Amino acid sequence: MGVVKRAYLYVTRKKVRSILLFLIFFVSGLFLLTGLSIKQGAKKAAEDVRKTLTAGLRIETNIPDPYAITEDSINENGEKVTTYLAPLIREHHIEEFLETEGVSGFYCDNLDRETGYTGLTLHPGYHAWCTDIVNGKIPLGGDVTEEVRESYKQDTSTEVKAHTNSFILVYDSEWHPAFVNGAVELVEGRHVRTGDVAKCVISDELAEKNGLKVGDKVTAQSSDVISGELYGSVYETEIVGIFHINFEQTVRSDYTYEEDILANTFFSAPDMDDWGRREYQKHYGYTVWAPEDDEVLCLMVVFVEDPALLDSVKEKLLAIDSIEWDYYKFGTYDKDYQTAAAPLLTMIKTSDALIIASFLGVACILFLVMAIWTRSRKYEACILSSVGVKKGRVLLQFVIESCSIAAVAFFAALLLAGPVVNLAGEAFLALFYSSGDVRGYEVVLTPGTSEMVMNLLPPAKSGELLCTVAFQEACFVFLLLTGTAAGAALVSAGKLFRRNPLEALRH
Repeated sequence: MGVVKRAYLYVTRKKVRSILLFLIFFVSGLFLLTGLSIKQGAKKAAEDVRKTLTAGLRIETNIPDPYAITEDSINENGEKVTTYLAPLIREHHIEEFLETEGVSGFYCDNLDRETGYTGLTLHPGYHAWCTDIVNGKIPLGGDVTEEVRESYKQDTSTEVKAHTNSFILVYDSEWHPAFVNGAVELVEGRHVRTGDVAKCVISDELAEKNGLKVGDKVTAQSSDVISGELYGSVYETEIVGIFHINFEQTVRSDYTYEEDILANTFFSAPDMDDWGRREYQKHYGYTVWAPEDDEVLCLMVVFVEDPALLDSVKEKLLAIDSIEWDYYKFGTYDKDYQTAAAPLLTMIKTSDALIIASFLGVACILFLVMAIWTRSRKYEACILSSVGVKKGRVLLQFVIESCSIAAVAFFAALLLAGPVVNLAGEAFLALFYSSGDVRGYEVVLTPGTSEMVMNLLPPAKSGELLCTVAFQEACFVFLLLTGTAAGAALVSAGKLFRRNPLEALRH
């Protein structure tokens, strides 16, 4: 009797064992096909997300001792001047960066956020709320007591702060992260550009409340944080563009300051930083720092046209020999991608865990079951060997039995994989997108700093996840199942032939 026929007869006669093996391979195959299909679908969706978002190189200084490369002096006007003794990145390098092949934009993150009293009508916040309490527009009651009203009357800075705006300083507002990730968009005029002086972009809400348009000018003045006293010279800036906010910021009138409301924010040329710092230093008697004609840049992002060009652009930047690159370190700026694709990236990791768990599970169960069953077949194997059937032929029979069951189970799993994969894909979407925020963005203020960031939030929902069982994945699962079956059969059956047939039969 041939090997194949013996294997066929054993599989068909030992129905319970064969069905149990079939179920083990079937369930494992279904999990493997589902995991691989969801992983490939999530990877494809994540790649589509990446194509819609902008990535770049994050460059920041890496200087152990900044004082070792700087030298302070006093100029003829009595102003403090800091001289850098190393060739660092300066403002004039921005144009050189932008001319580099593959570079689409530049953003510098080491500019501060200034504030200034403009006298404009603003989106109301905490100080407007305080003023309304003082003026009786908000009646007494609840937490608003006479004592509270009196305490607000004593704060002479409230009225000034109710009309104080913040100014986010930018070299090029088009490449500020809020414009890049879509939190805000230019709807009229142009952006602030590198080299601009006294130019700004304001919100459409601020423009509407105050009857402002492109070409108009706005003035700002510094004020004392305690008394609200205005001091120093007036800064005048021209409106060159108007932006619209694509989400609703959470504003609490009893908590959020006017200057922290995005609708009240200007995107302004960086020369305002020199003005604000000098007026502050002069008013409070500090040493005045001289303005720098070619500012040193410490933290920046160089945006690229395609994420695939990151390495290429990095090499081109490193070739600029007027910069000592040992003082800088590189990283990848893909914050928006990591946020937008977070559910998909989690799906990929979960799918990997599902694939590994499925394989390890079937391997462990299979080796255990095969070991138990093979011991019950030692008499059969030894009798076959004793009548002249070679050991290799017996081993081949065991392998054919296991692999044939695994193959049938695989094709059964393949037939059901389509609807199962679709159901699993929907379940994954519901699970990993359930905690999203329909607002899309949030304004984050870092306590103790002037930083104001408009973060992209994970999406609240997504369309269908296109998961299909590809030919490559199907072949991989087939080979994995049959290979595991063959390996388990060989390892388990091999133990039967460590002793001679007669000795095995006596035991």
